[in-house]
Amino acid sequence: MKLKGLYIPLLLLLIVLTSLSAQNQVKIHEGVEIGGIKQWIGAKSNDDSKPLLLFLHGGPGFSSRTYAKSFIKHLKKDFIVAQWDQRNTGITAAWNLQKDTITLEQMHNDTKEVVNYLLKRFKKEKLYLVGFSWGGFLGLNFSNKYPELLHAYISVSSIIYGNKSEELILKALQEKVKGSNNERALEEISKINLPIRSWEELYYQRKWAAYFFNGVKSNRKYPKSLFKEWSIKWMKIFQEASMVNYAKEAPRIHCPIYFFISKNDFITNHMVTKNYYKNLEADQKQIIYFDQSFHEIPTEEPKKFSSELIKISHHISKS
Repeated sequence: MKLKGLYIPLLLLLIVLTSLSAQNQVKIHEGVEIGGIKQWIGAKSNDDSKPLLLFLHGGPGFSSRTYAKSFIKHLKKDFIVAQWDQRNTGITAAWNLQKDTITLEQMHNDTKEVVNYLLKRFKKEKLYLVGFSWGGFLGLNFSNKYPELLHAYISVSSIIYGNKSEELILKALQEKVKGSNNERALEEISKINLPIRSWEELYYQRKWAAYFFNGVKSNRKYPKSLFKEWSIKWMKIFQEASMVNYAKEAPRIHCPIYFFISKNDFITNHMVTKNYYKNLEADQKQIIYFDQSFHEIPTEEPKKFSSELIKISHHISKS
């Protein structure tokens, strides 16, 4: 009788131990050869059986390692969350001396190699791709070319047509400054030409957009020295990317696609995304608004950002 009484507790213990052994945590920081150089890739999860999600950071040139913990802590129970320091960025930049000019082709090829590596590394057939700002530019190209590798593509404050976005922002600035007595704003906004040709013009555009549209609500700062230093590595590729109009390059996407946008975003103008969405052909598409955000949705509303990604995953898994 005593042995019979012990049977059920022992069976439950065995089930728990078996379950725990099946749920291996993930915590990697690796140097992987991508595009002929060593590039940093990291991933975190409470359970390696969960779906794989790759977050493509913005910029170009701004690693997500410094801020990603704000949303990874909400996502790691439901995903394997992977990050990548792109070419000439963060740890990848520290490992490599990049002398040659970086090209869009290199960045797109690197993205493909990173996806292939992660799928093989975690033994998955597909992943969720999340592209933020500049990362959204890379992600939209990828989802257009390789939809079969994606459960879904999530575009977050993305560059859809950079030159059109800058045009709308400048028009809005010119209207705003007319009704102000801000002589410095008048002077500096008058120096902006389209398409953007220099780091100074880009600096004035971002500075006054933050001032007039984000105001005291925004903690975003734009040091002039940051733009000057950034432009040495990135201005040329930024200008090239800004000429790409995805309404023409990717009028149809063959995987589920979601757009996370804010009506307060005047860096990648939300109207460009809405117009693209309106005409986009896709089997499944949706816009999700973030009313408390400006441009930096992943860090300005990390809980909602994470919650919406989890909802998408649950919806996809049931369909």
